[in-house]
Amino acid sequence: MDNKPWYQKLKFETSFSFYLLDITFQNYTFHWHELVELVYVLKGEISISVEGKTYESKEGDIVVVNPGSIHGFYDAGAETSLCIYQIGLDIFGEAMTDLRDQELTMLIFNRKPFFSFKEGGSVYQRLKELLLGIRKEYIEKKEGYHLAIKAGLYELALLFLREIPSQIEHPHDVERRNSNHQILERLFSYIHENSANPNITLEKAAEVAALSKFYFTRFFKERTGQTFHAYLSRVRINQAQECLVESDKAITDIAYLCGFSSLKTFNRLFKSYVGTSPSNYRAGKSVRNPGQFLRQIQQ
Repeated sequence: MDNKPWYQKLKFETSFSFYLLDITFQNYTFHWHELVELVYVLKGEISISVEGKTYESKEGDIVVVNPGSIHGFYDAGAETSLCIYQIGLDIFGEAMTDLRDQELTMLIFNRKPFFSFKEGGSVYQRLKELLLGIRKEYIEKKEGYHLAIKAGLYELALLFLREIPSQIEHPHDVERRNSNHQILERLFSYIHENSANPNITLEKAAEVAALSKFYFTRFFKERTGQTFHAYLSRVRINQAQECLVESDKAITDIAYLCGFSSLKTFNRLFKSYVGTSPSNYRAGKSVRNPGQFLRQIQQ
């Protein structure tokens, strides 16, 4: 499958299947990929949604995202920065067999999804030490840093295997998740291809998802933690952020190009989601926007 805004199929430059990204940004719409992703909040605060559950994350908190899990980032505070660890499972080589719970046949990372700085504890402290150690090796790139990172990842896997209790996932849960992804694939495709149309309705989205309006409303909220209209607005705002930074189009033109029916509505929603006006956002072109983030992780 090709890269899409909601499905990332990353291609590693080498056989070393690991990315580390230090990101300062505001919002990023829902997506999924086939990697294990750990998010460490370096500074600030942000809402991180994983499989419909939102974690209000602050400095020092850690969120675990398993392969295929729908997740997104939004409502970031000023100057919020994250360190994102993306791990291709093949980096573990022959040890891949040890990454699955022998009884539940599921990834050992699919256990506790949120580790809070406030809760602390020995497991949290060890997890934090490992993540910061891997980050240090990745940034400094001293001789043998690939070996050091790989050793850190093995220790990370062992920590999950031995110290974090398993969570039972029944086979029908896996089947249901796969079915949900097929529905969301159709839906996200429709939204991103038609977001410029100001006449997108919840009824039409429900039709695309092949669900009743009532069930669709509940389904979408359960899978993303947001209402359909809130998600659609975020997609449009993200597109507007990119246009503001990368083009010299008038703000009024950008508002209509991104699907807003009025400049007043655009200005109100933009300030609500981004925290500043479109003109102020454009003036601060050093701000990293979601489009830049997407391109960086797809390189």
